[in-house]
Amino acid sequence: MRKKKRWIVFLLVAAIFPKMGTLEQQPFYASQIEQQLEDTADKIDGLEQDITDAEKEISSYEQQQEQLESRISEKQKKISALSAELDKTNEELDTIRDKIEDTNENLKMNQEEAKEQYSHMKLRIRYMYERSTMSIFTYVCEAGSFGEALRRANYFQAVTEYDREKMQEYKKLIKQIRQDKEQLESDEQQLEELQNEQEAQMDEIDGEVAQLKSDVSEKLTQINQSKEKRKQYQQELKAQKEYEAELERQKAEEDRKRQEEIRRQEEELARLLAEQAQAEKEQAEKEQAEKEQEQEKPEESKTDSDADKEDSEMEAYEESSPAQGSLPTYSASEADLEALSTIIYCEAGGEPYEGQIAVGSVVMNRVASPRFPSTIIGVIYQSGQFSPVASGRYASALARGLGSRCRQAAQEVLNGRRNVTCLYFRVNNGTINGTVIGHHVFY
Repeated sequence: MRKKKRWIVFLLVAAIFPKMGTLEQQPFYASQIEQQLEDTADKIDGLEQDITDAEKEISSYEQQQEQLESRISEKQKKISALSAELDKTNEELDTIRDKIEDTNENLKMNQEEAKEQYSHMKLRIRYMYERSTMSIFTYVCEAGSFGEALRRANYFQAVTEYDREKMQEYKKLIKQIRQDKEQLESDEQQLEELQNEQEAQMDEIDGEVAQLKSDVSEKLTQINQSKEKRKQYQQELKAQKEYEAELERQKAEEDRKRQEEIRRQEEELARLLAEQAQAEKEQAEKEQAEKEQEQEKPEESKTDSDADKEDSEMEAYEESSPAQGSLPTYSASEADLEALSTIIYCEAGGEPYEGQIAVGSVVMNRVASPRFPSTIIGVIYQSGQFSPVASGRYASALARGLGSRCRQAAQEVLNGRRNVTCLYFRVNNGTINGTVIGHHVFY
């Protein structure tokens, strides 16, 4: 009879837990939110990286702009220096050309004076020699005295020497003027070549400056484009974070509803068990009363062997049932250790050590709970429970052996350590009461 009652209890439990199984194993909407949160987190990470890249791009362009502006400044200094040199060259050219002009006038004037002197000398010679009716010798000899003769001879000699000296002076002066002119023309040519060279250098530097200014303008355009991209990324990032906050709010609401449903089911189960216990107690009292009545009738009493047999069957059944509050033992394999360490890494790799122990504790608490699969692998791969599994990040970390970073925490949990008795955890946003460790709340 007790076996029958026990089976009734089990059926009642089975009637309750399928609903809980539907809530826990097929949380379609919650799974969608988990996946959306994972996708949003990936987008946020990508946008933050895009912003970082845009800022690096802006910094690089600004450095290039500074370098170009520095080069422009250097070129402009060269242009200023060349301009000063060119001005000096132009001044020297003007001076040389003025001197050449003066020299040409001086040369022309001296040539005319020499020509005029030469013309006068010819006239004097022609007057003394060609038109004279007597020779110079006769003119001297006919002098009345020796002194007069000497004066006449000296006069002719002085005139001759004067004309000769004058002609030599003019020749020498004209020669010097021509030499000065040649030197000035040579200097003018050199200055003109220098002027052309300086102007060519200025034209070249002007072209370089124009190109540099064009490059600066291009860099400014690139900087503005990068800043616009950064602004767009920042706006998208803000929108994604707002969306993430809304998803977190929805997930918190789902968690709250799930907790309420679990609590309601647990209360219902406790009520049914209490009613069943009361019914069993009343049935036991009834059976005891009937047994006592039967003992008063020898002809209808059972044999001692039958009673002993029933008691032994009840004891065997009770021994086969686990004691209340006990946890079944779990023999973990190397694959279980790797799976547990990997899920700890994915969920709490950046959390403090106690936070990693807590995540492992949640997994093992679920293994021990009748509402979840009875294996580590089953708990981890249960639909809608761990977002890294849904997103594929868990599989990637498992393939790359990243779980080794949290192996110590996983091993300690498998050895029996628990720092929470909770079945759930999530990122703490202040909406759920529970045990807070690091950035997670366990409940």
